[in-house]
Amino acid sequence: LWDGDVLLESPEDISTHIYSFYKELFSAEPRGGVSLCANFWPLADQVSDEENAELTLAFSPEEVGRAIASLK
Repeated sequence: LWDGDVLLESPEDISTHIYSFYKELFSAEPRGGVSLCANFWPLADQVSDEENAELTLAFSPEEVGRAIASLK
C-alpha cells in the first residue's frame, strides 16, 4: 500500500494507515462549505443521539485488522 511516496509493507503499518484514514474521514470535525438547514430532514428520518453515539465510535486497530484479514 502506498502512502504518498512511502510503500507500506508490514501488516501493522498498513493497519495503522487505514485506521488513521477512516478515523479522519469519519471524524466529527466540522467541515467548511455547503450545509443543509437544520430542519431539512423530518425528525422521524433523523439519527437519534444514541444512534449517533454508536456511529461515531472510533474504530479500534483490532477492528481494522479483522476487516483487512477478511479481505484476504
